[in-house]
Amino acid sequence: MVSKMKDNLHHATQAVKGNLHSAKENLQATRANVIAARKCENINDPVDTHFVDYVGMFWSRIFIALHIIPNVVTLLSGLSGVTGGILLAMNRSLGMDILGAVLVFLSAVFDASDGQVARLTKHYSRLGRMLDGMADASVYFTLYAACVCRLWNTKLFLGNPTRHGILIALAVLTYVFYVAQCQLPDYFKNLHMYMIDNSRGNELSRGKHIKAEMAQAKGFARFSLFCYWFYTSAQERRAPKTQKLLDAIEVHGKNEALCDAFYAESRKLVKLTNLLTFNLRTAVLLLCVFLHFELGALGFVLLVLEPIRLVLLHRYEKLSRDLLPMVSKIAVPV
Repeated sequence: MVSKMKDNLHHATQAVKGNLHSAKENLQATRANVIAARKCENINDPVDTHFVDYVGMFWSRIFIALHIIPNVVTLLSGLSGVTGGILLAMNRSLGMDILGAVLVFLSAVFDASDGQVARLTKHYSRLGRMLDGMADASVYFTLYAACVCRLWNTKLFLGNPTRHGILIALAVLTYVFYVAQCQLPDYFKNLHMYMIDNSRGNELSRGKHIKAEMAQAKGFARFSLFCYWFYTSAQERRAPKTQKLLDAIEVHGKNEALCDAFYAESRKLVKLTNLLTFNLRTAVLLLCVFLHFELGALGFVLLVLEPIRLVLLHRYEKLSRDLLPMVSKIAVPV
């Protein structure tokens, strides 16, 4: 009897060890896939690095197994976030609010997953990049509209057309600032990867080059390029000194000293860009919703995130201005 119990205990122990070993191998494989699917290791938000990317990889494996292309994943991200925003706007019950918040979180997971699928399957395109931006814009339009809907019939605004007008104007202003705040991190992260020669994740495009392509294209391809040119040009207009640096690099090229000088400053600024991306903005918005302090979500964009954007823009523009003399000293290859 004792011998049989020992055998059973031994088999159970071996089974547990085997399961732990398999779990460790799966975790290592997942980590390897997550790292392989990242644009660049040193630009990620810590929340994405240690959590969202791993949840996204779970879904990415499913999407890849089902042969679902990245653009469809992007549409799922937008649909999930918009649906979550609509549920929050209805403001019916705590349970509905929680479901809305879960769908918004799932939107962030799918947003991470579409990039992972694209890089792992090498199925990426400019259209995908535009769709990604449009999906994010649709989600946040719905979320800020949800804040307005939830505030509309509160004691502060109920039956007061003037205050309703102010509320709408505040929401529109918040969304305008949101667009500006999201364009810069995307642009400067791609600039960072371009300067350190990270071809895997770099998606930096120049408006003048896209415009030249557009002149040769026809039909839907021309329309697609026009949309991409419009998106890229909007980013470039916000950073004129950076455009001068890139123009000089096109003529003179880059060297190691220039790239090292850029990286030394940019690696610190990239951490600042992460404050303007999805995680912090959405966490504050959902917290304000659950606390019934929706004005705080709008105020956070205007009073906290916008100053961060202005500092970020000033620092990168100063960096570009300071590095411009170094570019002119680079010999043009014969």
